[in-house]
Amino acid sequence: MEFFKSARSAAIICFLLLSFFAASTFPAEDPNRERVTLKDIRISGNVRVEDDGIRLHLKSRAGETFDPAVVDQDVKAIFRMGFFDDVQAELSPDGVLTYAVKEKPYIREVKIQGASQVSKEKIETALGVGARTILDRTKVAEGVDKVRKLYNEQGYVNAAVDYSVSVESSNQAVVTLDISEGNRLLIKRVAFEGNKAFSESDLKGLIATKEEWIFSFITNRGVLDRDMLTNDVAILSNHYNDNGYVEHKIDDPVILRARDGLEVVFRISEGPQYRVGKVELGGELIADGKQMLKSVKLTTGQIFRGSRLREDVTTLTDMYSNKGFAFAQVDPITKVDSNAKSVDVALVISKGPPVYFNRVLVAGNTKTRDKVVRRELLMNEQELFSGTKITQSRNALQRTGYFEDVQVTTKKTDQADAVDLLVDVKEGPTGTFQVGGGYSSGDGFLFNANVSEKNLFGKGQGVSGNFSIGSKRQDYIVSLTDPYFNDTKVAMGVDLFNTKREFTDFNEHKIGFGVNSNYPLKDFTVPFFGLGRKDKEKGSDELASDAAPSIWDYMRGGVAYDLTRETINGIDPAASQAIKDSEGTSLTSSVTPGITYDSRDHFFAPTEGTKSAFSVKLAGLGGDSRFIKSDLSGRWHYPLLKDPNWGGNYVLALGGQLGYGIGFTKTNDGKNDLPLFERYFIGGINSVRGFSDRSLGPREPSCVTDTSTVPSTVTCHGSDVVGGNTAAVMNAELLFPIMEQYGVRGVAFFDMGNAFANGINFGDLRRSVGAGVRWMSPFGPLRVELGFPLNKKPGDETSVLGFSIGSQP
Repeated sequence: MEFFKSARSAAIICFLLLSFFAASTFPAEDPNRERVTLKDIRISGNVRVEDDGIRLHLKSRAGETFDPAVVDQDVKAIFRMGFFDDVQAELSPDGVLTYAVKEKPYIREVKIQGASQVSKEKIETALGVGARTILDRTKVAEGVDKVRKLYNEQGYVNAAVDYSVSVESSNQAVVTLDISEGNRLLIKRVAFEGNKAFSESDLKGLIATKEEWIFSFITNRGVLDRDMLTNDVAILSNHYNDNGYVEHKIDDPVILRARDGLEVVFRISEGPQYRVGKVELGGELIADGKQMLKSVKLTTGQIFRGSRLREDVTTLTDMYSNKGFAFAQVDPITKVDSNAKSVDVALVISKGPPVYFNRVLVAGNTKTRDKVVRRELLMNEQELFSGTKITQSRNALQRTGYFEDVQVTTKKTDQADAVDLLVDVKEGPTGTFQVGGGYSSGDGFLFNANVSEKNLFGKGQGVSGNFSIGSKRQDYIVSLTDPYFNDTKVAMGVDLFNTKREFTDFNEHKIGFGVNSNYPLKDFTVPFFGLGRKDKEKGSDELASDAAPSIWDYMRGGVAYDLTRETINGIDPAASQAIKDSEGTSLTSSVTPGITYDSRDHFFAPTEGTKSAFSVKLAGLGGDSRFIKSDLSGRWHYPLLKDPNWGGNYVLALGGQLGYGIGFTKTNDGKNDLPLFERYFIGGINSVRGFSDRSLGPREPSCVTDTSTVPSTVTCHGSDVVGGNTAAVMNAELLFPIMEQYGVRGVAFFDMGNAFANGINFGDLRRSVGAGVRWMSPFGPLRVELGFPLNKKPGDETSVLGFSIGSQP
């Protein structure tokens, strides 16, 4: 008992002594005690860090009254500089305040010992600690862990990485890494146990973990990655869930080590396969339940698939969204019947209040006027919410070609039944000025000057001037376009042109002008026939339509008028008779009604959607030429894969052209052929690649008549392409990313086509395959493509390399 009393007394005495010494260092301010004025502030103990650098962090000043609280803040501020292991503040009796610091060691050298298979540069980068820096032991330890991870990523799973820090008398440190690499162990085998429903090869194809192969030293395939294994388990689990195995279990992968490598084993308990039982809709329905069930993909008796259930939730959510219920929730409730091996599904819907677009806010348009953006939007302020209209509006803005990127999002407001629509655009380059020269397949050497602006003064109007002078071509073309003429939905355009072409057997000169106009068919109404749809008034309380976009939403109808004077001259004496018969000057006055369809999601690099056109050119309203010429073209884009891990977007593009024409002025041989300047000449980068420009089509003998002999003699040398009245071209392309972030994509293609005098002879179609690169350059779309003919016939002219700038397929 006496011992405890003595111990307690000793503790009290120690506490009093400590309190005394603490108070004697920085005594608490006593209002009755004379305050100390700081005569000077000094720094001691610093060698590498300058005094002025430390003083910048101090609040205490000479001449001011000593304040322990301020001094405490100064000590903490010096610590936060990160250069010191210890900081003390001392106040002398004569009023001198000294901050005594102890600097952290300075790393003089980093030694790496035992590394031979992994480069020193990679280790230093992972370590993140270098010479001539302040020693931070925590950072060193973190860096060593990163080095260990680096070795694991390279396949050295048995590597041991230790480190030591030695501090010399000069307060300089040496950090030493001792590495024992061991043998590189890659995954020799990936195995599955318990899998019966799916083969081992099927499951291997799903996961990212792969066995080593011959190029593992380059690709690192076969390296064990535990994070990847965790993700693989999730992938396999999702696969089993999506095939009705709702009771499956997948254990953590087992890693077996051998001398020459690793084996990864996935142990699976599949359980029975379940099918869909009852499917019901509940909650707040906006239509007849039976009708709504028709849009649900899950049906009784199917294999239960989680992905299909998620699709149904999305479908119903979109259905309600398009009716104005932006915050509708669809909760899937499942009930597993172990006896029947079925899963009953109930989709319970809570629609919430109808939501309106409050304000439409446009951002990011530094040049483009707000109205140019707003006129492409399908929704109005105070109109019921529609998710489909948001998607369609974004695509419409992308198709203008004014913007690199468009994001359309919603933002909640302080009103429960209203959201703001945020349209954030990133403007792209819409104006170009080009002066240059080059060589183009088909046109020879060419000097080109081009000035164009698609978004003039930010009004969405376009103007362009193209002036080309080359060895085989001269162009002077000026175009004006206004997609919303006089703020209406009528598009207007005017073209002035003066072009010359030098072909193998003749020269062609065209001069004239054209006027064109078109209008969206969805807004076109024909009395009594109900064509087109009438928009609801702004602020209408009527539920928004949930109908899928129809063909009319993407169609425009229009008409064009052209007046052209054509001259055919410079005919080679050896040219065919059909070309010689076309020599001279004629005037063509034509009207061309047409329809276009464009549902692409992007103007320059579409990943889905279709662009097509149909037109009929009627010549004979005055002038010398009489003919009808109809053309149909289309290009369909289908997204195959969109995955950043594989570089970006993979797109299948299928396209084609059909053309047919008939002339009403008989030629010398009694045929109703089209005029030479309107005939179809196939071949080149824009039709059947691998064949020279304008080299495919009907041919006639190329003959020379010698009248100096009696009788005259006719000598024929080969044949000339005279053009066809009918043409057919089909293209199939696979577009894949190369450096998609820079606008560079690759293309592999198959082409087929030809021109014919009458009808289409499918046995005479030329075919080719090839590949190329496309770049959305600052000067416009650039294409370099190699084509290889598959069924070249005698007389065909081939051209493997095709080059083009400024045009897109």
